[in-house]
Amino acid sequence: MPESRIVLKNCEKINPGELPSYRQAGGFLAWDRCLKRMTREQVIQVIKDSHLLGRGGAGFSCGLKWELARKEEGDEKYLIGNAAEGEPGTFKDHYLLSHDPFLLLEGMIIAAYAVGAVKAILFLRGEYHSLVKGLEQAIQQVKEAGFLDHTDIRIVQGSGGYICGEETALLESLEGRRGEPRYKPPFPPETGLFGKPTVINNVETLANIPQIIVKGPEWFCSLGTEKSKGTKVFSLSGDVEHPGVYEVLMGTPLREVVENLAGARDIQAVQVGGASGRILPASLLDTPLAYEYVLGSGAIMVYNQERDLLDLLLQNIRFINGESCGKCTPCREGTEVLKEIFGRWNSGDGREEDMPALEVLSRTMRLASFCGLGQTAPTPIMDSLTYFKKAFDQRLEQSRYLRTLTMVK
Repeated sequence: MPESRIVLKNCEKINPGELPSYRQAGGFLAWDRCLKRMTREQVIQVIKDSHLLGRGGAGFSCGLKWELARKEEGDEKYLIGNAAEGEPGTFKDHYLLSHDPFLLLEGMIIAAYAVGAVKAILFLRGEYHSLVKGLEQAIQQVKEAGFLDHTDIRIVQGSGGYICGEETALLESLEGRRGEPRYKPPFPPETGLFGKPTVINNVETLANIPQIIVKGPEWFCSLGTEKSKGTKVFSLSGDVEHPGVYEVLMGTPLREVVENLAGARDIQAVQVGGASGRILPASLLDTPLAYEYVLGSGAIMVYNQERDLLDLLLQNIRFINGESCGKCTPCREGTEVLKEIFGRWNSGDGREEDMPALEVLSRTMRLASFCGLGQTAPTPIMDSLTYFKKAFDQRLEQSRYLRTLTMVK
């Protein structure tokens, strides 16, 4: 099955540094239609009718989020483009920002118009500082062409905290405070940046907007599955012949992406969604990539049979533990305990009582953690205990053997 490029249709086909190149490819036709033929409410209704879901991982209705912010009283509202992708193995937004920045800007302009936001911010991951100059030049070109008469767009670089990918932690960071998630409700469309109604959309979400406006919601709804419409962009890495960024229809089997597009062979496991994403065995490669099955942020990492699965889990936990903001006990202490357990297992000191302890701790973190970081951190562990228990059993036997040798000595 070939790619179905919608979001990435201009990538490597236009000059990303020149606005005329983007316009020759149909750029800003959507904005022109919105401005001349559609009210703000009509734009929002088109997005609602398309059933576009947020591409950052949560899968919330984009149109509903816009509608909530539009209905809030007050003249001061904000739109934020979330380009803080910090999930290990995720680099799709970086690719899009590098190869088609004007598509994102057009999506942001349309979104700001729809919700009535006169100020828009592109929150850029701190490690993506190399993109700033090109993005600032793109914004300047768009402004000089008269496309920013209704809103102002500026770039703000994050400080590198993974937690700031969570929208309320992002708001805290923008307001000059430590990046920690807020209590909800109220939600950002009601009370967001500086207490004003705020819409926060992922880069890929906003990049879908122009073509939905031009081609219509019926066209978008014809793509994908019953609950997951359109396409999804994925970052492929790990033990594959052709790592890179791919875009496929929602519902495409995982096998099509990792084997046919990326050229993976001798697969032991595939992790979908980054460090806190699902880990699936080769026997489940026919699982559809959609919100109702398995999806996440868009990172897909492939591991062959030579990989040490327990070591991979330890690396995941080290990352999550290091990036935990520490606000809530289940995540702060839970990730520390997980790191300690897997550290022991990888040094040859696995214990049988660790297995039920991992299950209890994982369930507790899922239920009691304050935000998605802690809630999803145990996901790969639970999957591994389900699908790769043999790896745990083998390591446990090795640990028993090592302890026996120590006792003999």
